[in-house]
Amino acid sequence: MKKYLKCFSLNMNQNKNQKKNNRKNILVTCGGGSASIYFANKFKKKYNIFLVDASAQSIASQLDFPFSKVPFGNSPEFLKKIDELIKKWKIDCIVPGADEELLPISRYCQKKLYLKAVIPSYNFIELCLNKKQLMKKLKELKISNLPTFIGLQEIKYPAIVKPIYGRGSKEVHLVKNEIELEGYTKLYGKKISDLVIQKNIDGDEYTVSVIVNNLNKLIAVVPKKVILKKGITRTAVIQKNIAINKVCEKIVKLLNPNGPFNVQLKLFKDRIYIFEINPRLSTTSVLTDRAFGNEIELYLKYYDKTNILSLPKLKNNIFLYRYEENFFISNFNNNSKL
Repeated sequence: MKKYLKCFSLNMNQNKNQKKNNRKNILVTCGGGSASIYFANKFKKKYNIFLVDASAQSIASQLDFPFSKVPFGNSPEFLKKIDELIKKWKIDCIVPGADEELLPISRYCQKKLYLKAVIPSYNFIELCLNKKQLMKKLKELKISNLPTFIGLQEIKYPAIVKPIYGRGSKEVHLVKNEIELEGYTKLYGKKISDLVIQKNIDGDEYTVSVIVNNLNKLIAVVPKKVILKKGITRTAVIQKNIAINKVCEKIVKLLNPNGPFNVQLKLFKDRIYIFEINPRLSTTSVLTDRAFGNEIELYLKYYDKTNILSLPKLKNNIFLYRYEENFFISNFNNNSKL
């Protein structure tokens, strides 16, 4: 009997280890970001989480997860390092957080069919990263028409100015006249041809998570009204909106993203003006997680599925308040986990 109990105990331990070893290995980039840390902590009991960041001083290097510093996404060395880590850590899924990483990772995954990336298709990414081409396409397909000025003589002030290629709110400014526009070009060393100059639209701003699987099946549209924004959204609330749902459904139908994305828009006098589409998860995906479901898990759950069933219900009026948190450590060592 004792021998039987001993064998049974050994088998139980083996099963536990096997279960742990069978957990998916998920690599999250921009590991020092608030959303990355949120998901890493949420997933740590269910998946093996690995973090990377372009900064060795990132808080990600001091958290209780395997960490590595990587080059920026636009560096020729980026994919080389990512490939090394994917092989070393046996990664099953990668969740990119920076725009510069999206196209290289998409190309990489096309050659590594076993590796899932929580991003849309290459063509969709390429379109969205070029803000001028995106605005033209949205107008052409009658999805949204935010007036974009071509020449200096066309500009009506105040106007929003931003680079054709850019991330987040970086180098996005409101200019009130020609003098301020000239100051903008000198400050950032830009030509007018490098810029997207658009009509400034009043109204409510929304950031919208559009969850789509790899077969272009729509899982959900989650609209979030922006209450406070400083660089990134600081305060927001889930606010259901039929018109926003319809325009996002139209994007999925006509542009075939084949993966999740984020729409930034203004709602003014019942008209929708899309000013940006981020072909990746946004930092407000943490609010989607609380109000509907986790975008990463939903993408993995419905990967290769033609029928989207048993979805949760979207909870309305759930608020997100984002704040900074202090983290202290003694004997900081930059090379401790590199």
